[in-house]
Amino acid sequence: MDSARLYLTSSHMLRGLMTWAPGGGSIDIRKLAEAVGVSKSKIGALLSGERPSVTEDVADRICEVLDVRRDALFYDPLPTPMGVGSYPEGGAHREHERAVAADEVRGPHELGQHDQPVGPYRGRP
Repeated sequence: MDSARLYLTSSHMLRGLMTWAPGGGSIDIRKLAEAVGVSKSKIGALLSGERPSVTEDVADRICEVLDVRRDALFYDPLPTPMGVGSYPEGGAHREHERAVAADEVRGPHELGQHDQPVGPYRGRP
């Protein structure tokens, strides 16, 4: 199972925390990467917003080095509700309207009305 991904709240906040690092000095990308155990490019991607997510373990190590709480710098995104973004422009009510409008042009055999008695379902031979 993949570990959860946490997203950086603000690259400006991370940069500010690096400027005012614990111990009274600043910490550059190289030093932070070495202390956390990731590549310089990963820290650079966080700062630029190119790749704003990290694993929980990396987030914890960054927060430990910068001496901040994890929820001050990273957040866990909420899951997307089912169906959100899956409908074309206009949303789900437009899909319903299209289905109702289509009923007018369908024949009775397509709507479940039959002239003859309906027998049991037969599978393919």
